[in-house]
Amino acid sequence: MPTLYVTEPGATVRFSGGVLHVTAAHESGEKNGVPRLLLKVEPHRLELVALVGKVHITVDALHLCLSKGIGVAWFAWNGHFLGRMVPEAARSGDLRIAQYRTMVDLAGSLDLARRVIGAKCGNAGAVLRTIQSNQPGLEDLSTALRSLAEQRERVADCGSVESLLGHEGVAASCYFGVLGCGFRGDIGFSGRQRRPPPDPANALLSFGYVLLGNLIAGYVEARGLDPSVGFFHAPRPGRASLALDLLEEFRHPVVDRFVMRVCNLRRIRLQMFEPDLENGGVRLTREGLKSFFQAWGEYLERPIQELNGEKLTPSALMRRQVNRMAMALRGEDPYQPFLLQD
Repeated sequence: MPTLYVTEPGATVRFSGGVLHVTAAHESGEKNGVPRLLLKVEPHRLELVALVGKVHITVDALHLCLSKGIGVAWFAWNGHFLGRMVPEAARSGDLRIAQYRTMVDLAGSLDLARRVIGAKCGNAGAVLRTIQSNQPGLEDLSTALRSLAEQRERVADCGSVESLLGHEGVAASCYFGVLGCGFRGDIGFSGRQRRPPPDPANALLSFGYVLLGNLIAGYVEARGLDPSVGFFHAPRPGRASLALDLLEEFRHPVVDRFVMRVCNLRRIRLQMFEPDLENGGVRLTREGLKSFFQAWGEYLERPIQELNGEKLTPSALMRRQVNRMAMALRGEDPYQPFLLQD
């Protein structure tokens, strides 16, 4: 359980006896002043405590998390990321200087962007080939795979970030245009739409991207890098550009495959969604969020096989890629992106 997700309304994360306790009031109020114990978690198992909705954390528990290298993140009930508190970052001034030099160097930043977006196209193809293996003979899938391979080749020859953005957009359109072939349950997918997501599948994809991006941002900060300065996503106030850059390698092999899995296995069902009256679109209900986080936590502990045959959990893969990025920025090794084995 690298991440503890607390979704029970009114719950409190406390520290007692060297262990984190998640407690809540009894339905009829506290009995003899003692709250109801929901869960005990040993801190050494955690990397992040995520508080969703009206959930609290005591000062003692917060101090423990920071002292043990555990980040704490807050999410609104509709899944919107609010903020994050992380332990003191590694004091790597030389690494940040190397990062800034690379990001303002057009050739250096373009090289990193080509590597990451090329891997994104390759991983998209791997996801579609897995779908194709279960549904052979679908011409739309074959066409999309050819187009993805073509865009990947063009990405390798891109001479500017602007042209790279164009090829990345074409690849994404091809990929999402046929991803619905992998949805076999009551929840279908007819194309990528966001801000706001109009249907359950898009809501799940958007939520998964937010959660995974937040995890990567925490790893980036812990490594001593500046998450706001990237090489592909332009810097904007409040945007973790470097985390979003690294997220590109993991969107399809982690989030998209997870969403298809929970929908096809009916761990997430249509009745677990409701209209999002504040932002438009749809969102998970309280019941849906609990089911989502349980499945998400389990999925992040499932090893993923890379193209070279190595198997690591998503958390371990993301930490490794952040370390690889740090090494590349220091000029120690060219950046080697993550590639999924299909």
